[in-house]
Amino acid sequence: MSQANNVIYKGHVLSATAVLDRDRYAAVLVVRDPGGARHASGMLGEFASAIGALQYAFAYGMAEIDHRQSAHDLRHSDGAPS
Repeated sequence: MSQANNVIYKGHVLSATAVLDRDRYAAVLVVRDPGGARHASGMLGEFASAIGALQYAFAYGMAEIDHRQSAHDLRHSDGAPS
């Protein structure tokens, strides 16, 4: 059995899934960016609960989005053209 949820964060759609495997849950995340491209995380770890797996997947995805935006901002803050 699996549980899936979606969150919109900074224009990205994060789809997290918790998949039950024996007595643990595996977390997986798919991110669709504002342009429509999709990126899958692969398995992010094993967790004792579905809620814990989903929370971790969403936090992971949000941190990745923030990191990419920060890196983009740093590249363009030196006066270089966009």
